[in-house]
Amino acid sequence: MGQLRVALVSEEFPPFEFGGIARVCYDLAKSLSKKGIFVTVISGKSKKMATEKLNDSLEVIRLPCLDFPPRFIWFQLQNFRSLTRLLQGCDIVHAVNPQTSAICAYLSSKLRKPMVTSIHDVPLYILKMFASSPFSHWSFGDFVYNVLEYPVNHIVTKIGLRHSNHIISCSLTLLSEMKKAYGDFDPSRTSVVYNGIDPDNIERIGYNVTKTLGDSDPCIVFYGRLHWQKGLMYLLKAFTILRDDYPEVKLKIFGKGPLAPHVKKFVSGAGLKDNVYVHGHVPYRQLITEIKGATIVVLPSLYEGQPIAALEAMACGKPLVAFDFPYAREFIIHEHNGLLARACDVKDLCDKLALLLSDKNLRLTIAQNARRYVRRKHSWDLVVKEYLNVYEKVLGAAKSPASLA
Repeated sequence: MGQLRVALVSEEFPPFEFGGIARVCYDLAKSLSKKGIFVTVISGKSKKMATEKLNDSLEVIRLPCLDFPPRFIWFQLQNFRSLTRLLQGCDIVHAVNPQTSAICAYLSSKLRKPMVTSIHDVPLYILKMFASSPFSHWSFGDFVYNVLEYPVNHIVTKIGLRHSNHIISCSLTLLSEMKKAYGDFDPSRTSVVYNGIDPDNIERIGYNVTKTLGDSDPCIVFYGRLHWQKGLMYLLKAFTILRDDYPEVKLKIFGKGPLAPHVKKFVSGAGLKDNVYVHGHVPYRQLITEIKGATIVVLPSLYEGQPIAALEAMACGKPLVAFDFPYAREFIIHEHNGLLARACDVKDLCDKLALLLSDKNLRLTIAQNARRYVRRKHSWDLVVKEYLNVYEKVLGAAKSPASLA
């Protein structure tokens, strides 16, 4: 048998995108190539087809894509013929996001190529959370995507999942939501593979100790896309209460998104300009440096599959605070490797931050446990083996006589 060839299909891929799905695709591609798998990443965000060779076993082919919603639809329709040709040369198709896989599912069936699909969220549950969140936390773009585009997102996701040979969910919570939204699936067709990070790479990124804020000048860090789903407005409200008891505390916000104008307006109106700093998007190495210099990291997301940002903060040895939603309980044990605040409870979020600021020993204990946890459970060296097990299972089933019936 020759070298296994895997096609990873994702509309999002660095350096043009830095979101969770793009990160998963990038890290998975690199990890597979290190194992001797030949990987072709098929992505969008190019004016014309362009090929980039990242190493001897990894190439990225960028295809044209109209830059307006729904981009995942245009990516597939514009590139139907190119996708047909590119997928012919692979042994297995892996759609890193079900929304970019509906046409790929058709092509993989036509070309007799087994297909795996990863799922990172369920549009129905995002819509429910969006509808229950305060109107003041929304932007017009959020309304368009979560409400007006919901029918398309739902249908395309359902098609991609239904026509996949195997589905990979990044959490047990998400797998349960998927089954409720799209009907039950044969357990042999589903797996849970948690997201991975590279803890060694994170540890190699140093920081200037002289610039690190000490106990006398504590710093809280938030990072991620600035939109309603990340719960930033709850953090800002909690911070206004916290500052009364800790007037020296600082909050650093890293990221960009449609909520940015609301954030700046709130900071100004609440008189927080001397305590809150909105930095926008920064390079990855700088971000990790900032995380390592923080006292606490807070990621109060309202909905996630499994947030890579949280795993990175834990790998940096930082005490993490998150809202107590089911997805968070899968990787945070309260007061062991992180703290969980009651969901959407501003006062309790403030109390959890105050607890960490007041108890250095608790911060150190949680940080040590968090670092050990991610290295033991989420290192890509371990996670990539789970993906390879899925590929082997799917390829073996595709060669069986029953699959040809």
